[in-house]
Amino acid sequence: MVSADNLNLDVLELIFAYISAQDLTSVSLVSRSFLAGAVPTLYRTIVYRLREAKAYGSIMSPFVVLLAHKGLLKHVRTIDIQAVPKTNHPKIRIQPHSIFMRDCRKAIELCPSLHTFRCTEANVFPAFLKALQDKPNLQSIRIHGNLTTKQTDLLMNMTALSEVMLEYSSWNFVAALPRWMQSLQSTLTTLVFYRMDDLRENTLETVLKELPELSGLHVVQCPHVDHVAVLGLLNLTPHLESVSFTTLEKSRCLIEPLPDLPFLRHLAVDARYHMSPSPTPTILVTLLEHLKIAAPQISSFTIKLSERKITIVPSFINRLIEVYGIYLKKLAFLDCSLENESIKKICKECPQLERLAVSIPIREAYSFGDLLTSAKHLHTLVDVDTHTQHGIRPVLNFDAAVSLMQKVPSLRTLVSDRRVWVAELDEDREPTPKLERRLQLRSRASWFLPPNGSS
Repeated sequence: MVSADNLNLDVLELIFAYISAQDLTSVSLVSRSFLAGAVPTLYRTIVYRLREAKAYGSIMSPFVVLLAHKGLLKHVRTIDIQAVPKTNHPKIRIQPHSIFMRDCRKAIELCPSLHTFRCTEANVFPAFLKALQDKPNLQSIRIHGNLTTKQTDLLMNMTALSEVMLEYSSWNFVAALPRWMQSLQSTLTTLVFYRMDDLRENTLETVLKELPELSGLHVVQCPHVDHVAVLGLLNLTPHLESVSFTTLEKSRCLIEPLPDLPFLRHLAVDARYHMSPSPTPTILVTLLEHLKIAAPQISSFTIKLSERKITIVPSFINRLIEVYGIYLKKLAFLDCSLENESIKKICKECPQLERLAVSIPIREAYSFGDLLTSAKHLHTLVDVDTHTQHGIRPVLNFDAAVSLMQKVPSLRTLVSDRRVWVAELDEDREPTPKLERRLQLRSRASWFLPPNGSS
């Protein structure tokens, strides 16, 4: 007789891949066979956050566990270091804890199948450079790029990366980018420059000349490279599928015509909005006018404003729908508000809309559902909290989730306050929300990347 305990380990691994991390920990305690099946998924991704860094010394670091049980190292595919514990001694300058850094470095060095490495803590990544050498499976990095010349040379030994995300990079590292990109020409598909003060248009041009096959380019909050500079260089990357940039209020005029971008599907705009009156609404509408011929089939659009109390003007929403309404599947409006009529029009005139990220007025959640009834294919709704009001923010409760799912029968996933509600059919075949899991806190630095699931 077949039971769960005598299932093949490969089958258990496939099953457990669909279980959340919290539930998987409980499942691993059921039996030895369940533990063996859960271990590959449990240790596939190692994330070290500020919460763990603050508790260092009272809880065991995952890197200590990996070193104590070296058989686990083969399962690690992703390491994400968002914070590190610091020394706490009145006579010692605050710096990363030496024992933690040693254990972390040793564990990284011994991971044979490491695929993704992220380290966004300032001045920490250089300590791991030598440990990351000779990693044939490493394909994706996201780093704080404040490096010396020698450290830059070590990084340039990585020549098989497919995704590179760079933040806050030093001038000497920026100067070496063209040389490094030349060595990544055959493998790199996605390139991100985020908040790099020393990046200039001429450097970006030299970089892109080395990457004609690039499919994703994201240049966000780099003060010397605005949307005009990015769009003016896209003739060097004709195969782009996603692009992000920042619009500045004091920018040059766009060059006409833009190069043809037949493969472009995702567009993200970081719109600066400081002047009063601001030229940003006009800039955004002009941008759509230029893109409608160059990139006629954009299906995913994200916009983020710098001031959360700003409401996006209906004229921009109207033009967005006129140009791309029949193609749009994923829309996100971050750190801003929309008028009710704009939301209603989006749902009515974007027939393929599948995912919508927008600020949900929790106190009016029941009437908000009426605005969405025309969205026949909307399966994911993400509440983007704008924090425009003081005091305790109400939380989307079960009754409100039920109301939204009843008014939008296609809705299957509802994300609010980091909680994920999933629709399940009851005995009467009516959708009933079930609280599936609570999302981990994440950095907003990568908001501009193409959306995936409920992220």
